[in-house]
Amino acid sequence: MTIKLLIVDDHPMVREGLAAMLSDCEEITLLDSCSNSEEAIQAAIEQEPDIILMDIRMKGKNGIETTKEILLLKPQLKIIFLTVFEDTESIRQALQSGAAGYILKHVSREKLIETIKRVFNGETVIDQSIFHQIVDDYTRLSKKVAEKRKAPLRENIEELTPREQEILQHLVKGLTNKEISSATNLAVDTVKTHLRNIFRKFGVKNRTQAITQAMKLSQNPDSVLFYDFKIMGRD
Repeated sequence: MTIKLLIVDDHPMVREGLAAMLSDCEEITLLDSCSNSEEAIQAAIEQEPDIILMDIRMKGKNGIETTKEILLLKPQLKIIFLTVFEDTESIRQALQSGAAGYILKHVSREKLIETIKRVFNGETVIDQSIFHQIVDDYTRLSKKVAEKRKAPLRENIEELTPREQEILQHLVKGLTNKEISSATNLAVDTVKTHLRNIFRKFGVKNRTQAITQAMKLSQNPDSVLFYDFKIMGRD
């Protein structure tokens, strides 16, 4: 079984380059490439791809709004943002739209194919270099706010245990359950149990939503995760 792929980008050279890059990959079948939101929505309905590589900034409706519309129609479809934007706001909006991946356009062929396969298999994949940027941004911001507050207020959510914080750290770095198991010396079933507890405490259903919630809470100075997030993403 091959992975059926759709490319959405308003730059012809990008579409052609991606098509050429993936042309000899036997595990991926390129169905079509689209230049705008309308074409993408129509192709998603008619051609039923497994995965869409989506640009964020396009003429007319942007990729984030397009993603929301497509996932309302085809909730089982997986969308990966392939973009040049590394700012935390773009990443937050992309994840909140329901995307399962966020990678940068300078990605290598091997990493792109690996990302497509991992997302197809149900993982959430976010470019490692972006997480370092996110963590650095939040760390600088948390230090500024901490100087102005004697003690942080905490949101009315259950706090994560130290082990759950460790699991969440690996989760936002894009590690699989098996990789988290190796990194923490825990059984895969134990990792799954911790993930279920994290999902319950966050009030979410899956990995993408958990990462989005972590990012959302870490932006709020009244949230415990605002101060804990500086730990996340560090090796």
